[in-house]
Amino acid sequence: MDFGKLIFSIAYNMTGDSELSKDVVQDIHLKFLENPIPATISDERNYVIRATINHCINLKKRQERMHYKGLWLPEPFVSSSESFHAHARFETQNLLSYELAFLMEQLSPAERAVFILKEAFDYSHKEIAEAIHISVENSRQLYTRSKKKISNRKHKSLANTASLETAKNFIALINQGDQEALIDLFNDDISLLADGGGKAPSIVKPLFGKAQIAQFFIKLTRSTNLVPQFSFTEILSQPGIVIQLNKEIIGVQILCLQENKISQIFAVLNPDKLKSFKKDFQMLSRNA
Repeated sequence: MDFGKLIFSIAYNMTGDSELSKDVVQDIHLKFLENPIPATISDERNYVIRATINHCINLKKRQERMHYKGLWLPEPFVSSSESFHAHARFETQNLLSYELAFLMEQLSPAERAVFILKEAFDYSHKEIAEAIHISVENSRQLYTRSKKKISNRKHKSLANTASLETAKNFIALINQGDQEALIDLFNDDISLLADGGGKAPSIVKPLFGKAQIAQFFIKLTRSTNLVPQFSFTEILSQPGIVIQLNKEIIGVQILCLQENKISQIFAVLNPDKLKSFKKDFQMLSRNA
């Protein structure tokens, strides 16, 4: 059986990095070429899940983001792309949303592994303990800890027509310079987080507050003579805005909504994190 799609899904949820996840697929396949799955293993799928989780735990332990410039955000995915639908299990389990991918960065590698095995694959704590070589009690503790750390997740449902209309309204109000209407579109606890990776202009720290964020976007629009084009799509099951200049994608924004009001905005501007997204989005555009 080809477990590539399954391996990629697990790797992305563990790392938040699509390019690294592709490497994980190759690593695991190479591992099984060198050391085939033993004939005594009756459940190959679970064997692959365990191997992938443990491989990603080791990767996360080695991964260093200390020298990353600014805030680190996960790579975006076009929800309607083949890449996304290849991993539909995570979508149906409400795991693969952009906000959750961001919040999972707060988890340790072990916490993330336990959370994924429990939430996506419904492993028992005994099975988790055996899979990642910890005690049953430690598994329970890690799961409880991980649930607490991501308990403030606001996004509960998939993007729909209403949420995409909110995204369109958001851009329209910015272009109109209507600060009052923009403030009314925001939740009281709204925040703006951006990732330029030191390779694209970006805010260094998160912004908070309705008035401050409304002013930021309107001033940003007025301070440049450039006229970007906007497209609207689903990014990891949440409403997304694709920003282009001269048909070149320069950034994407992902919105978190509560009752059609914007509660959080993620802006991915680092060109390195847009490579896979550009390919998927351009392919969709050609096929539209």
